Amino acid sequence: MQMKRYLLSYSLLALTVLIASSCKKPNSKPVSEIIRKVWTVNTVKENNTLVYTKGGASNIKTTYSKFKLDLSNVAQQTVRWTTIDDVTFVGNWTISSDNKKLTLTNLQPQPTGSNGTVEFNINGSPTETQLNLTRTTPDPKTGNTTNEYQLVNP
Repeated sequence: MQMKRYLLSYSLLALTVLIASSCKKPNSKPVSEIIRKVWTVNTVKENNTLVYTKGGASNIKTTYSKFKLDLSNVAQQTVRWTTIDDVTFVGNWTISSDNKKLTLTNLQPQPTGSNGTVEFNINGSPTETQLNLTRTTPDPKTGNTTNEYQLVNP
């Protein structure tokens, strides 16, 4: 009888520890830390039409291979954004409090029609290797299309 209580007590204790440990949230990084990397294009859709796939042989717009979004510099969250025409803009970046918007500000030189600010909606939850963005305004460099980017690192 004593042995059964002993085994029952330890079994309940083990079960309690197992349940408690499985309920803990994973130690996740903030989005601003997760995206602090150099991102390149994996795929791009313009107005919902796939125009570029990294390594694709029949890309409609091969110039997306030049696109790079460098958020790796921690100094004042500096951004270096190289667009499809190989022009690099330098400025700052911020994430909205709800982690749904990436805003590039104080861009120099100023992209056409931007007043130095370009915004992207963050689609889904960024990971260490993938960041999905949709530009919130049409891009004059791509014929005023609304562009969706699947960015990757490395």
